Amino acid sequence: MTYEFPFTTQPLLELKDEEKLNEARRMKHPHGWSREIRPLHDPGTFISTEVISADPLYLEIGCGHGNYMEKIASEEPEGHFIGVENVHLFAVTAAERVQKAGLSNVLIVNQDANALLQEVFPEESLSKIYIMYPDPWPKNRHEKRRLIKEDTVEYYHSRLKPGGMIDIWTDAPKWVELSSPFLEELPGEMTKEEVSDEISKQRTLFERKAKSKQHPIFHITYTKSG
Repeated sequence: MTYEFPFTTQPLLELKDEEKLNEARRMKHPHGWSREIRPLHDPGTFISTEVISADPLYLEIGCGHGNYMEKIASEEPEGHFIGVENVHLFAVTAAERVQKAGLSNVLIVNQDANALLQEVFPEESLSKIYIMYPDPWPKNRHEKRRLIKEDTVEYYHSRLKPGGMIDIWTDAPKWVELSSPFLEELPGEMTKEEVSDEISKQRTLFERKAKSKQHPIFHITYTKSG
């Protein structure tokens, strides 16, 4: 199944299961429940040729409840945005948020981000990739769950257009330690800095929590050689 322009969250909302969602909302940690039914659809579902050829095309990995997606998509109505979230409850919440905001340039996908990068997006199709407060998965046994690692970093690089950027915010020094070295090895320019409280704008729920706990905030960017 695919959809046509304008970008729309309706296909995902039509597939949501209210009984399961209500069950997840009652749980303290919906992640465990969500694994029972994810992925909700195949990686390519809803992502047509027209979508991946849109320009500029932006991807947010782990869009959560859609707070940041709503912000960036409303600020750039001429852009085309895809938000990827592997937790079904969060993906539906994000889809409902952008629909309520009246945004027609956003698609929310309930899927694994690395699967999408490997199987769906062609090379040099993305102008920017946003990664906001990713789970660092610090333990060695969780290495396969990390977004950027030795066997995935090339997908991030190859899917960017020349001059394209990866924009990362995190409050986890361990993420900086474990994942940023792979970006440093890519051809292009990388910046890495701990930012002040004034620069950090509380873009997401996780950022607000990090600031309330007085965690350090790190901003990492990688720009592909153009």
